[in-house]
Formats: sequence, C-alpha cells, structure tokens
Amino acid sequence: MEIRRFNRHENMDSETRGMILDTIIEVGDLKTNVCHLENMLWGLFDGYDYSEKIILSTELAQVTHENAELGAKISTICGIIKKYPTETFA
Repeated sequence: MEIRRFNRHENMDSETRGMILDTIIEVGDLKTNVCHLENMLWGLFDGYDYSEKIILSTELAQVTHENAELGAKISTICGIIKKYPTETFA
C-alpha cells in the first residue's frame, strides 16, 4: 500500500492545524462511531495524506448525515490537504 506524505511544517499553517484539531474533537463528540475517520484526521495532522480515503469513506457519509456542517468542514480540510505536494513511500 502506498502512503502519501507531505511536509506539514512547510505546507500546513496554524489555521489548518487548528481546524483539524477542532474537527477531531467534534467527530469524537458524535453519537456515530467513526473511529477510522478520526484516525485519518490525526494522520492529516501528522502529515499523511488520507484526503481521498476520507472523501470516499462511508464514515464521512455517516458524519454528513448526522451533521452536515461538520461533513462540509471535513471536506474543506481534505481539499486544502490535496493541494500540498506529496511524496510516496512504499
């Protein structure tokens, strides 16, 4: 499996880091169990590009069904991350 990484220190600003952390807290407060999504959000924070997997995940669909605003926020974060230059590691 390929893991796409980006240099979060060079690419991610404090606003995006804060947005991800706030989102992780909001996801943790949901009634729906979406632990894989939460893990992938932590991965984004650490410099792993899970943006495509998040967008295609059933857990994002569950979150969006429960809280459309939070689902949109996660999609926005993924859009930001997708723009970062990445490296692929096997």
